[in-house]
Amino acid sequence: MNIDKTAVDGAAVVALAGRLDNAGSQVAREALITAIEPGGRLVIDMTACDYVASSGLRVLLIAAKQAAMAGCKAVLCGVQPAVWDVIVMTGFEDVLEAFGDRTQALAALTATGATP
Repeated sequence: MNIDKTAVDGAAVVALAGRLDNAGSQVAREALITAIEPGGRLVIDMTACDYVASSGLRVLLIAAKQAAMAGCKAVLCGVQPAVWDVIVMTGFEDVLEAFGDRTQALAALTATGATP
C-alpha cells in the first residue's frame, strides 16, 4: 500500500494505491485519521487501489465515522469497479459518498459549503 497525502484547494487528499488489505490497513488508517481536520474536507482517492479486504473496509468505515464526529466532510473518488462491487455488497455505499474522480469530489465538497 502506497499512500500520498496532499492538500488541494484547502481539502486534504489521501490517495491510496495498491491493495488495502491486512498489510496496508494500519498505515492507511493512520494516514486517513491524521488527515481529518475539524470542519475540514477529506477526499479519499482510490483511483490506484485495486483491492479492498474486509480490514480495508473497516478502515474506511472508521475514517468516515471519525470524520463525521469531527464535522469533516469526507468523500471517496476514483473507486475501481471491482472495489465498488465489494463496497456495494457490504452496504457501505451509504456511508461515504463516491465520485468518479478527484475533480468531481473536490467540486462537490466546495458546492456543499464544507470549509477547510
